[in-house]
Amino acid sequence: MEFRIAKTEFLRGLRLAQNIADRKSTMPLLANVLLRTIGKNKLLVAATDLNVSLVAELKSTNTTEGGLTVSAKNLHELVSSAPGDDIVVKKGDNNWAELKSGKVSYRIVGMSDRDFPKVPDAKEAAAVEVESGALREMIDRTLFSVCNDETRFHLNGVLFESDGANARMVSTDGHRLSKVARELAGPKLSAGVIIPKKGILELKRLLESGSTCKLAVKTPYLFAVCDDLTLAIKLIESQFPPYEQVIPKDLKKQVVVDRVRLIESLRRAQLMSSETRGVKFALGDANLTITSDNPDLGEVREELDVDYSGGAIAIGFNPKYVIELLSQMSADQIALHLGGELDPGVFKPMSGDDYLGVVMPMRI
Repeated sequence: MEFRIAKTEFLRGLRLAQNIADRKSTMPLLANVLLRTIGKNKLLVAATDLNVSLVAELKSTNTTEGGLTVSAKNLHELVSSAPGDDIVVKKGDNNWAELKSGKVSYRIVGMSDRDFPKVPDAKEAAAVEVESGALREMIDRTLFSVCNDETRFHLNGVLFESDGANARMVSTDGHRLSKVARELAGPKLSAGVIIPKKGILELKRLLESGSTCKLAVKTPYLFAVCDDLTLAIKLIESQFPPYEQVIPKDLKKQVVVDRVRLIESLRRAQLMSSETRGVKFALGDANLTITSDNPDLGEVREELDVDYSGGAIAIGFNPKYVIELLSQMSADQIALHLGGELDPGVFKPMSGDDYLGVVMPMRI
């Protein structure tokens, strides 16, 4: 195997591949990237951890056909630092890879491509074009509240629902929930699918490579195709909880507050908070008082002008959860809907899109 490829073209595939390759796996091949020449002008670059897979079909000038695998991380670092505009790669004896760029040459330990795992094929899946920017924004607005506790398998991803014309994404870790909906063309799903956290992260990276992307679901995989890059994500085969039952309805109290001022106040209060005690929201007529105390540090108190006339109430929230949620909103004003002191709070932008977050109260 021997080929010549532009450095920028090579990196386009390697950047995604090195994120997917699993360096912690007990299978050495999963830490590698597959390089295989096809015909005279195509290089196949592939990586997989058996749950998330990438195939990139890149433009190259091939001298001879063949294939091998090398460390994805090392190859990406070497190509990134190469001085020339082009890279020449040749398969040497015992599956060593020989790289040349400018006046620099490398020899890298490689492995045979014979036992590299077969990656899922997207060709038979019916794909629908989606707008990349809108889908990427939906991911941003739900990714932060995915559960990291691996024993709660059904919460380790983002729920994706689509009727073909409208899409919805939901995530929760049991302490908070975020939900976003968009008018967005996409695959028509009879039921929602759960995209695992690593898969949704790689999908977000892939969406940055083009303005449009094609999505397809063929159980047990979700496929995303952007130009000559194809991502296959093994879906979580579990039941997402009935999230609509978690979102409180008919909350009688509404507070309207400047979003940026609230974030800044919470960041100051967070400096004095402890992990076990929340920041206190004390509401009175047209006033919100943010307080936090820590026996080892001290206390802080700050008053904010708000639009509120629902009677006195005090409730505690984890400041980190509220800050992360509000940071995904763009509206100048947000509304906090409350019931009682032990009820979840619902945060919504006052204008714009269909986005909300639910945050469970904390002891104060």
